Amino acid sequence: MNRKISGRLVELDGLRGLACLSVLIAHYFGEVAHGFKFLAFGWAGVDLFFCLSGFLIGGILLDNRDSSSYFWTFYIRRSFRIFPVYYVTISLVLIAIAWGQANHPGWIDAALPSPAYYTYSQNFILALVGDHATAWLLPTWTLCVEEQFYLLLPLIIYLIPCDKLLKILFLLITCASVFRLILLLLGADDMALHVLLPSRWDLLLLGVLAACLYRRQGVWEKLISRNRRLLKWGVASGAVGMVALVLIDKHFDLKSFDVVGSFFVGVCCISFLLLTISGTVEGARFRSRILCYFGTISYGLYLVHQPIAGLLHGFLLDGRPDVATTAQILVTLGALTLSIIVASISWKFFERPLVKLGHRWRYGRAERPARSRVSMA
Repeated sequence: MNRKISGRLVELDGLRGLACLSVLIAHYFGEVAHGFKFLAFGWAGVDLFFCLSGFLIGGILLDNRDSSSYFWTFYIRRSFRIFPVYYVTISLVLIAIAWGQANHPGWIDAALPSPAYYTYSQNFILALVGDHATAWLLPTWTLCVEEQFYLLLPLIIYLIPCDKLLKILFLLITCASVFRLILLLLGADDMALHVLLPSRWDLLLLGVLAACLYRRQGVWEKLISRNRRLLKWGVASGAVGMVALVLIDKHFDLKSFDVVGSFFVGVCCISFLLLTISGTVEGARFRSRILCYFGTISYGLYLVHQPIAGLLHGFLLDGRPDVATTAQILVTLGALTLSIIVASISWKFFERPLVKLGHRWRYGRAERPARSRVSMA
């Protein structure tokens, strides 16, 4: 028997805020030419984002899978949330890049062909050519993976009965590691191992799996029984698996982390996610107003932080973002502040009204009674 979840899980906003801040810190202070390498942990924030997305979107679809307006309402709401700010930002940034290339080519690399950004297909080009292209729009590959996932997941949840859903999820999660191994054996560029949907959907589907377990009566009670021991073991086993793979690769010159590392990262992330929302003292820390606020504005902040840093460093220092000098650090801090301001304004006056407008479309009453009510075994 499955329970339908109502109400907002505030801790997830805090987790999203943590993921967003980790990406910002990495891009601004860790992954620039003279950055601090111990701050180059943006990959962890991206992986956490994927697990969160799978948990949240999977949960919405699971709760409404029998609705008469299942597809229509889901895609209308997603469109209002994602497309307007994305297309406005992409259009303005492409104009800025074209201007920069014509007048200050030292500031920025050329962008990929514009149609790739407008069709959410830049991850395919990155995988094929192995080129990072302009740093101002590089983070948008993750949005491609998410959008492509939004086309796939509603069909999976709608078409597959609940008694078979967990088995299919496990199969697809396993297929991600197999897909990465095949790419590696074929000599594909490293970018392909990280930017294509099949090579990343283990993280997303682990989030969906967590949403299933969270909704299944009996299973959730077991997970949080005995002082949440199973969830803590999940976090620990994921972390130990990651460390073991790093050591194996270091000593035997392998690429095992590239093949199965994402799975262990995902296990660690979803176990920590479930631990956070289970009522622990640790989870209460993610109700912090600051973290939750960053979680609220994270989408706009994720889109604008690189272009703003590039423009400020270009106009003020006639160069690319870096932290080698005091002036560069000060400009980077200014870019961080300005990015937060722009994202806050975008949320208050642009994104939030559109989200409210999208929620005028509501999920209709259930139209499929029996098939979807089978317990998830």
